[in-house]
Amino acid sequence: MRAKRSKKYRKIMSNYAMTFAFREPYQVLLDSSFLRTCHSFHMPLQKYLENTLHGECRLFVTRCSLAKIMADFEREREREQRQRTKDKDKDPNRDPKDPPQRQARWQPKRPEWLPPPTEVPLRHCKHKNDDGEDVGELDEARCLLDLLAGQPHGNEIPRNKQHYILATADPVDEHEMRRKGFIDVRERARMISGVPIVYVKRSVMILEELSGASEAVKRKGEKDKFAEGLVGLNRKRKRGEGPEDDEHEGDLLALTQELEDENGNNAGVKARATKRAKGPNPLSVRKKKTVQPAQGGKQEDKEGEGEGEGEGQARKRRRKRSGKKAEPDAGEGAVAVNVVPEP
Repeated sequence: MRAKRSKKYRKIMSNYAMTFAFREPYQVLLDSSFLRTCHSFHMPLQKYLENTLHGECRLFVTRCSLAKIMADFEREREREQRQRTKDKDKDPNRDPKDPPQRQARWQPKRPEWLPPPTEVPLRHCKHKNDDGEDVGELDEARCLLDLLAGQPHGNEIPRNKQHYILATADPVDEHEMRRKGFIDVRERARMISGVPIVYVKRSVMILEELSGASEAVKRKGEKDKFAEGLVGLNRKRKRGEGPEDDEHEGDLLALTQELEDENGNNAGVKARATKRAKGPNPLSVRKKKTVQPAQGGKQEDKEGEGEGEGEGQARKRRRKRSGKKAEPDAGEGAVAVNVVPEP
């Protein structure tokens, strides 16, 4: 089986498990067409069904299906015997004084495509009418549909109570499909909610998707759970709900009372202001460049020039002029005098 198909089948069975509570081992009802088709394609029943359903399976054959299998086997054996006798009589080399052909002493008592009871046990089915009287054996299709529908009585809604899985195939004989009163089991089983259907087509075992009835039940359950969840958030909790309420009942009641007291005390407190817009992330903002102080005598000159200024005032920049440098001062009150030499 390919990985894509296997994943799809696993998802389908998980939907049946969540919606209709299907559990392993799965109970699979086999019909005569399914058994004959699997035998013709040499398909092991247990292995193929477990690979398709992704779980352990228990295979069953109903009493009505077994009766149909044996009736078809007897009919085919009689037909073969008549054909063999007819061919023998047409033999030109046959002496007319010879006695007619006798039947073989040993003949199989069951068909080859019917598994032994150890592999596929018998599922006893008791069909009753509306009055509760046993009606005996029914047609194979009616028997399977009766079990899949849960044997409803009166106006009871058909429901797969026993979680059966139907395994069927198209009849080998096309004339059987054309006969009057033929019932398509797959088509009727799709009308019953919660019935997985497995069928064989060209040596491939296929699991059908959820039918319309099953899909409707699944959607209804999802809506109910969603609505119940919304209602459960608003409604008050009742005492005694849930299995663990008895153990934690005292703690929950104390916590509820404490929360109610806090809500009552904080009733007059002003509501919190709305959150203001936050600034940018400081890690993503470019840092400001710090001005480094000047080096050497320039810094000292600037400090001397700005001694008289206030601390808060900005220092003025002076233009540098090229000229004669002034001589050093003799003192604080000294005045510079130009001396003219005598002639």
